[in-house]
Amino acid sequence: MIQRIARGLLPVLDPDRPPPVRHAPLRVLLGVRDGHRPSPKPPVRVFIGTERAQFRAERVMLWSIEKHRDPSRLYEIHLLHDLAGFRRRFWLTGFTNYRFAIPSLCGYRGRAIYNDVDQVYLTDPAELFDADMDGAGFLSISDRDTSVMLLDCERLAEAWHGDAARRLNRHQLEARARSAGLWGALDPGWNARDREYRPGQSKLVHFTTLHTQPWRPFPGQFVYYDNPTDPLWSKLEAEADAAGFLPVSARRPSADWAAARVRIDAQPDGGTLLARLEPDAPPARVSRLEIDAGLELVPDADMPWVLARLYECADAVELAVHEPLRGGTRRGDSWWAAQLAQASSLVPHARWRLQRRCGLHRRIFEGGPPPAGPVVVLTHDKPGHDQQARTVGAAIASATGRECIEREVPWGDVGWVLRRTFGHDRRAFALPEAAVIVAGGWRPTRVAARVPAADGAARVLLGRKAGRPPDGGVVVQCAHFGLPPHPRRLRTRLPLNRPPTVATTARDAWTGWCAAPRRYALLLGGNTRAHVLPAGDAAAIVRRVQAWARDHNARLLVVSSRRTPSVALDAAAAELDDDAALWRWSRDAADNPYPLALTEATAVVVTGESESMLADAVAAGVVPLIVPLPERAVGPWARLSAAVAARARRPVYNRRGSIRPQQGLAYLCARAVERGLVLPPRELAALHARLCADGLAAMFDAQSPSPRRATPVAELDDMLPAVLDTLQLTPAAARGRNTGEAADG
Repeated sequence: MIQRIARGLLPVLDPDRPPPVRHAPLRVLLGVRDGHRPSPKPPVRVFIGTERAQFRAERVMLWSIEKHRDPSRLYEIHLLHDLAGFRRRFWLTGFTNYRFAIPSLCGYRGRAIYNDVDQVYLTDPAELFDADMDGAGFLSISDRDTSVMLLDCERLAEAWHGDAARRLNRHQLEARARSAGLWGALDPGWNARDREYRPGQSKLVHFTTLHTQPWRPFPGQFVYYDNPTDPLWSKLEAEADAAGFLPVSARRPSADWAAARVRIDAQPDGGTLLARLEPDAPPARVSRLEIDAGLELVPDADMPWVLARLYECADAVELAVHEPLRGGTRRGDSWWAAQLAQASSLVPHARWRLQRRCGLHRRIFEGGPPPAGPVVVLTHDKPGHDQQARTVGAAIASATGRECIEREVPWGDVGWVLRRTFGHDRRAFALPEAAVIVAGGWRPTRVAARVPAADGAARVLLGRKAGRPPDGGVVVQCAHFGLPPHPRRLRTRLPLNRPPTVATTARDAWTGWCAAPRRYALLLGGNTRAHVLPAGDAAAIVRRVQAWARDHNARLLVVSSRRTPSVALDAAAAELDDDAALWRWSRDAADNPYPLALTEATAVVVTGESESMLADAVAAGVVPLIVPLPERAVGPWARLSAAVAARARRPVYNRRGSIRPQQGLAYLCARAVERGLVLPPRELAALHARLCADGLAAMFDAQSPSPRRATPVAELDDMLPAVLDTLQLTPAAARGRNTGEAADG
């Protein structure tokens, strides 16, 4: 909040709030649809308070009207932004007072609806426009909440005349209307705020909690978390993408387009691309297009269709933008990133790269489908991480028809990562052949995020310590890690594993156990940062499992892991019956029975500290019985991390029950978690509870259920389409098909 007030006081600091130069709202007309007879009813006038950074919300708001409107009626949409003559200091948004100027903008005649831009309609706004006002000057859910209003412009002529709207603040203007008795109550269904949303009942949803707005308009001011209405807004945007909906298009450019006199210099053709941007000139196709200048002159409202048209012109588009330090043509990095990504969702086949320069600041954005090349899997000395990376890399390679190769990251490359982070040593560990780089665990993900690679190589980073989602990449992490949501952070229930393959040598080495009529297995983990396996606890676990196996006339196989302490394993061995089998972990052992235990065991008991072993069991069709390990004493850093993560998520409510915008200590804590400076504690108990609730696991105790196997749960198969879609990777089966082009809408 302090950031927004400071930006209002010093507009030069805020590229999302350009100078107020407009003397009238931008008008968008939704006409009578083809095949429908025009309605005799008056046009539905809707005024929307908006600002530069809210262009995605603006488009989806307009799509929600287009989706639900009466096709026989006219809808006049007026976008209120950057209007001249208003005192904008201390405004919490870029449009706070514009709503009170609507009566004067309408000539004090007729009705009008006002909406904040952070809303979507779930029914026809004409129902609100035609509602009985019972003599009121305006209807809203509260006389102090004017975010959704139905206005009688003539009745409001005195209270909200043009001069008052420009001179007074919001609270004074609302008080003038109250004192004149102009307010009337509006059905709350027309302004359901976040948690008030009720499917089938709410007529409009208002995304009031700024740091949960799904379109993330201000990434520099907030760390965004999930909205309780998800995926409502995202589905509407996907519908708009599928329809190619753009309220301002080449066929219907904005009123600012002609005045802008845009000339875009293009190579290799020479000349200009101006003709290609005109309605009657469909884009000519070239293999590669370079734009050196001109984009900075395109009006904000026209930028979506201009970028989509340029993407349609070529398979690869190189763009350059040179912006002044001041003025309305200066846009921020987050605005450009969102505009480029939106155009890519409309024209997914184009590979694009934009270089933005503003003074000494330089930023490069890349996106679109990765280039041709193999999938490169980076590994190190952690079997669990390496198995996940190999599994995901092989799945991506198989789905896209690419080769999958493997590269090991030696310890020496950690120093290279640190040097590269500070701008040094850019030569080592280059992967010029990679199209997709897959890595799991701290060391490989740090190298993958910073390694030089072929232009546009996509990154797939796995694991709790994978860091922030990279531009043009994706992070796949378990939901119980508690990390903030992100469009490029895909959350899973368990790590994405497939059952490991059983080696013939392992089957030959354990024929005695395999021949038993009833076979039980105990997958014994060990020490982690949060858990410990003392010798006494290891002996107690094996004693309980051995007794359970004995009661069921089963032969037990105990498989240790890399993390099992030798003293704990010795104590466990002392508890085993003579016919039980024990395997002591060793690297690259040919007789490793771990895959055999997952495929041949009648029942499998797993120590609960290992997500990887649980994922392997579920993927193999096993319903594992979970034995939690003792937790270590919580140290100062772990306590601090837990406190920071809890403060980042804790909501603060205002007097009307809405969640306050993220600010102060909550913002600092959320930013620390988002940047990976601290990590929330693993919520393993929550993971175990979810697995049990989903019927995928059970807790082991004296009355454990009868052993059973289930249908393998291939979470990787369910997640893979989302990975491919986020990276804009085309499945091999779909290659050669016509990808289609975005419509002008």
